[in-house]
Amino acid sequence: MANPSPLSEAEQKKAGTPMGGDMGDEHKNFCITITKLFENGEIDITQPESFLNKEVYNTLAPEWKTKTDLAMLNIATLLEHIYGFYKSKQTPDACPQLANMIEQLWEMKQRIESHADVFKF
Repeated sequence: MANPSPLSEAEQKKAGTPMGGDMGDEHKNFCITITKLFENGEIDITQPESFLNKEVYNTLAPEWKTKTDLAMLNIATLLEHIYGFYKSKQTPDACPQLANMIEQLWEMKQRIESHADVFKF
């Protein structure tokens, strides 16, 4: 690591390519769920408020509304990456990289939903 050898452009591309593999059923089902929500127009990353169960959100204390609002921008970014990765023909439908993105999203979501089930997914 102290004296890394330079990588050729082909080696760099190969290093950045998602590796094949598998994910658990929970991860696969999540991809299917968000794909349906995106394609049915129920959620839209350009309108993060579309992620919310409004009835639940409206009952939140102001502190939790603020926390939810702040988290939604990061959640939108991750949802965009997950959906794009899953739908792309250039990447595998199930792989460790996709599972990792999903787990990051779940962790963010859980911080809010430990208080209230505010998201549609």
